[in-house]
Amino acid sequence: MTLSSYLAECTGDRKYLEIALLTANCIKTWMVDVTTSLVKDCLIDALSAKERDGSILSSHLTGLAIEGFTILSCVTRDDGWRSLAIDMARSAMLYGTWHTSDGILNICSDRAASDDTNVRTLKGLLNRGLMVAYERNRYNVSFCELVRSYINVQFNALFELARIQDSYGVDWRGPYVGPHAHGQVAALDTLVAAIAVNDV
Repeated sequence: MTLSSYLAECTGDRKYLEIALLTANCIKTWMVDVTTSLVKDCLIDALSAKERDGSILSSHLTGLAIEGFTILSCVTRDDGWRSLAIDMARSAMLYGTWHTSDGILNICSDRAASDDTNVRTLKGLLNRGLMVAYERNRYNVSFCELVRSYINVQFNALFELARIQDSYGVDWRGPYVGPHAHGQVAALDTLVAAIAVNDV
């Protein structure tokens, strides 16, 4: 949906818009959790234990959905998509299961630094989605302040607790336990988002 929305915006080609709308409606209907407004990691039975305890909700897919719904709303000029993206963004920033008590994004942080799970690499996608929502909704001052504050918490944790020189750890709570590719990749979207929301 996100790529199709960008292609529809850039080219004006209707085929990309049609694909983006079909995908967006599928995600909205089948993958957005009605209780939390967050995106599920896969299509599963609604009564499964994983879904009930929240472990099936995906921060990186939620980030991609926020980005895609935001771009789609700009292409279609449909405020329904914009509202969905903003509601999803607010829910993601406030979803306690994904954060420490002081607001640091804490996805898979309890795993060993050498654990090669992609979820830790992709957790920065939430910050990228929030950055796009921020950039496309600057008129919504209270929302933008919330996004700026949230991303600054992530940046400060990453920069102060999970870094040595120019190397970033996978656990943003700190302390830094050594270089790992997952830490570097996850840091990229957060660093870029921090620059964007602080107008640096």
